[in-house]
Amino acid sequence: MAGTAREPDRTAPSLTPPRSRARGTGRAPRRLLAAAAALALVVGGAPSPALASEPVDLGGAYVLDETGVLDGRIEMIEAELDALIEAEGASLFVVVTDRFDGTATPADWADRSAVVSGLGDRDALLAIAVDDRAYAYSVGAEWPVDDATLARAETEALLPALRADDYAGGVIAFSEALRGQSTGAGGAPLLAIVVLGAVVIAVVIWLVLRRRRRTGAGGGGAPDRETPAQTEARASRRLVELDDALTTSEQELGFAEAQFGAEAVAPFRDAVREARARVAEAFRLHGGTAAPEGETGEQRQARLQRAAALCDEADALLEQQEEAFDALRDVEAGLPEALPALRAAHPALQDRAQAAAQQLEALRTRFAPAALTAVADADAQQQGLLSLIEAELAEAEQSVAAGATGAAAVDVRAAQLAQSQLTASLDGLERLAAELDAAAVALPAHRVELEQGIAAARGLPASEALAAAIATAEAARAATDQGAADPLAAAHRLVEADRALDAAIDSARAEVDRRAAAVAALDRSLAAARSRILSAAEFIAAHRGAVGATARAALAEAQALLDTAVAAQQADPLAAVAASQQAVQRAAQALEAAQADVASRLDGAEQGGLLGGAGGGGGLGGLGGLGGMLGGAMGGSRGGSGIGDAIIGGIIGGLLSGGGGSRGSGGSGFGGPSFGSSRRSGGGGFGGGGFGGGARRASSGGGRSSGRRSGGGRF
Repeated sequence: MAGTAREPDRTAPSLTPPRSRARGTGRAPRRLLAAAAALALVVGGAPSPALASEPVDLGGAYVLDETGVLDGRIEMIEAELDALIEAEGASLFVVVTDRFDGTATPADWADRSAVVSGLGDRDALLAIAVDDRAYAYSVGAEWPVDDATLARAETEALLPALRADDYAGGVIAFSEALRGQSTGAGGAPLLAIVVLGAVVIAVVIWLVLRRRRRTGAGGGGAPDRETPAQTEARASRRLVELDDALTTSEQELGFAEAQFGAEAVAPFRDAVREARARVAEAFRLHGGTAAPEGETGEQRQARLQRAAALCDEADALLEQQEEAFDALRDVEAGLPEALPALRAAHPALQDRAQAAAQQLEALRTRFAPAALTAVADADAQQQGLLSLIEAELAEAEQSVAAGATGAAAVDVRAAQLAQSQLTASLDGLERLAAELDAAAVALPAHRVELEQGIAAARGLPASEALAAAIATAEAARAATDQGAADPLAAAHRLVEADRALDAAIDSARAEVDRRAAAVAALDRSLAAARSRILSAAEFIAAHRGAVGATARAALAEAQALLDTAVAAQQADPLAAVAASQQAVQRAAQALEAAQADVASRLDGAEQGGLLGGAGGGGGLGGLGGLGGMLGGAMGGSRGGSGIGDAIIGGIIGGLLSGGGGSRGSGGSGFGGPSFGSSRRSGGGGFGGGGFGGGARRASSGGGRSSGRRSGGGRF
C-alpha cells in the first residue's frame, strides 16, 4: 500500500490480525457456537460478537471475492481503496458472495460479518450478493464519511454499475464517490455500448463486402443461410447456365483452333472436357439418383449444395480459358503495334542479361552458395529466355508476312510472357545483391544489440530459460564470425536470437517483479499469521481444560507453517507468502475447533448443573449447594476465569446431590450459583456465590455491532 498500513480500528477490545492485500481464496468459517452467550456469563471475558448464522470472516483479506466476478481487477480495487483511506482516512472492506444466508436482512448480514472480521469504528464493509442481486454496507460509528456523501455514492455510483453487472467497476466508482471524485460508474456501460456498436458496424461492413465479393466472383456462391427450396432453385439455375455455356464453348473450339492453331487451343479443350465431367456429376446429384434410401432433409440439402458447387468449379475452368483467348484476340487486334514494340525492347534486355551474368559471377566470389540459392542458375535461365523471345519474334514476323495473324498472335503472346519472366529474373538478381550488401553492413549493429541483450540477461537472477536463451544468443554471435559468407542468414539468426532473448528477459523481469511484490506483501502476511496464531493460542490457553487434540494439532501446524515462512522469507519470498497464508488458514481452523470443543463441554456441564440443583430439600438440604460451594471455591482459587474449574464444580455438585427436588434461584445452604442456569443467582448462605466471588453479570452480547450503521438494497 502507498505508505499507509491499513489496519482495522482498535477502539473496541478485539484482537484483529493485520490486513493482507491478498485476495481471499475461500469461505471463512461460518459456524458459530450456539452457547456463546452462556460462555460470556461463565467466563466474563471480553465482549463477544453478536450471534449470527453465517457471517463472513475476512481472515485478514483486503478484498474477499467468493464468486470470481472481480477476477483480474483486484489490484485496481485495492489501489482505489488505498486512495480512499489516504484522502478521507476511511477504511472500506469489500466482500462479494453468492447469497446473504442465515440473516433476516442483507444489512444484518453485513453488520455481523463486520463484527466477525474484527472491523472497528472507523471501518466500513461493503457486501454484494451476486445471486441475490442485493448489496449492503455496515459503517462504524466513527467512519469519517458523512451520510450525504455515502447516500450519493450509493445511488449515483454503486447502483448503476451493479445493475450493469459491473461489480468491480461499481466498487471502484463507490470508493471514488466517497472521496469526492466524479464517478465513472455510468461511463462503463456507455463505453461498453460504444464498443459493442463499433463491433457490430465492423461485422456488418465485413459481411456486406464479403457478399459483394461473392457476387462479383460469379454469383454462384451459396448464401450463408438458405432453405432447401432456395438451394434447389440455385442449383437448377446454375446447371442450365453451365450446360448452355459448355455447348457454346465446344462450338467456339473449332473457330479458335482455325484461328490460333491446335496447339494454342489444347488447354481450352482440356478445360471444356473437365468442366463437362463436373456438370454431368452435378446433374446426377441434382436429379436424385445419388440420393441414399431414407435421405434426411439435411442430407438432401448437402447433396444439392454439392451440385451447385460443382457448377461453380466448372464455370471457373471455362472462365480461366476464356480470359486466355480474350488476351490472344487482343494481341491479334494490336498486332501491328505489339510486334515492333517487342523487337525494339529486345536489345536492352540482352544488355541487362549480360550485366546480370557478370554481377552473379561477382556474387559467387563474395558469398557462399547457400546465400545465392535463389539465383543459382539465373544466368542460364536468362539466356534461355532470350533465345525463346528471339525465336517467337522471328516466327511471328514470318506469320504476319504470310497473313496468318492468328498464329502470329500466339507467337507474340508467348514472346510477351517470356519477356515478363526475363524481366522478373533480372530484377530478382539485382534485389538479392542489394539485400546481401545491406545485410553485410547491418551485421555489426545486430551483433552489438545482441551483446547488449546478453549483458542485460546476465544481470538478472539465473533461471533455466534465461540460461538457454543466453546460450542460443552466444552461439548466434559466434556464427557472425563467418557471417560474411551468408550475411542474410547470419542477420536472421541474430535477430531471432535477440527476439528469444528479449522474451526470456521479459519473463525474468516479471519474475523479479513478482518476487518484489511478494517481499512487499510478506510483512503483512507474516503479521496476519502471527496475529491469527496468537488469537487461537490465547483462546486455547484460556480454555485448555475443554480444548481437545484437534485444535491443538491445527495450532501446532499453523505455527510450523509460520516458522517455514519466516525461514524462507529471504531465499523464496513467494513460498514464504504462501506458507504464511496457509498458517492463517490453519490457525483459523484451530480456533474454530477449539470453540467447538468449548461449546460441547459447555453443553455437558449444563446438564451436570441441572442434576446438581435437583436436591429436593432432604438429607443435607440439597447437597447441590455444597457442589456450588466447591465449584466456587475452586474458581476462586484460580481467579474465577477458568471454565474447566466451573465444569469440575458442576460435576461435583451433581455427584453430591444425587437427585432431588428443585430449588429456585433464591436458594439456601451455601447459595452457590447453579452452573448452566439461564437465570442469575441471588443466593444466601455465604453471600450468593460461595467462595467463587458472587454472581457474574451477563455479557451484553452486542460486541462491536452496537454502534454500527447499515444500509443496502437490491439492484
